[in-house]
Amino acid sequence: MDRLAEFLAAMGGSARAAQLQEHFSTRQLRSAVQAGSVVRPSQGLYALGLLGASEKKALEARGVLFGRTVALAHGLGVLHRPARVELAVGRGARARPATGTAVVTRHLPAGDLVVRGAVRATSLVRTVLDCAAALPFAEALAIADSALRSGGVTEHELRDASRRWVGRNRASQQRVLDHMDARAANPFESGLRAACLEAGVTMEPQVWIRTAAGMCRVDLAKKLKLVAEADSFEWHGGRESLHRDCTRYNELVRAGCTVLRFSWEHVMYARPWIREVVSAVDARLELHNSAAKGGRRPARAA
Repeated sequence: MDRLAEFLAAMGGSARAAQLQEHFSTRQLRSAVQAGSVVRPSQGLYALGLLGASEKKALEARGVLFGRTVALAHGLGVLHRPARVELAVGRGARARPATGTAVVTRHLPAGDLVVRGAVRATSLVRTVLDCAAALPFAEALAIADSALRSGGVTEHELRDASRRWVGRNRASQQRVLDHMDARAANPFESGLRAACLEAGVTMEPQVWIRTAAGMCRVDLAKKLKLVAEADSFEWHGGRESLHRDCTRYNELVRAGCTVLRFSWEHVMYARPWIREVVSAVDARLELHNSAAKGGRRPARAA
């Protein structure tokens, strides 16, 4: 697994060197460039090697950039970068053989396409709808959140276009549109929120909570003061940051919050476990709240 490439995918396909150096060593950056998974298109900028190759593959196969590949080309963050360049061809058309590609057949009206030079790609609106219909919920939600956050498309535009949708999986698409939120900070947080939703727990992103030490913004929160933190690309670079993080956590607990913390690995590869944890803790809080409203002291756990 190439952690640097996954990081770049979540950031929309590219990032400045200073941003990457907060999380990766110079040796790791150099090794990724030598391996070809990452390129340096200009001084101080790193990008996924896949982005440059995808346009060549689209021309070679006579296809349209599609799915997660075009989401990255639009600058959107994704949970998982595609293993192959994802392309589409219109109904009745055939793609030329091209290694390293995955080609699907779709209805591709001209109004849903954008042209960059000789390369054709699905528009931003069409890309979000395609991904919402075809990808797993967490993957699709991360892309929809990213599209809204970018400001390149509005919720109204997406909902209006969905009413004219021609294709399968309309229910899956609608589920994504019902839960997309521009406030989500990054794809990692979107993936965590998706796991909570799959557990039947609706969490609000980027919530401010008053503590004795002042206002504190958390990644996800529910009204019963259940907090879920996405410890994605953060790390303790020294005693000061560790001290600050511990203080923040303890102040949230003192304010009456139950705080759950999930790592990047949890969200990327262990979402079933996240669902189990969030569901169990939420059920316990609901029981405690119901007992408190009824004037009964909740039974202590054994």
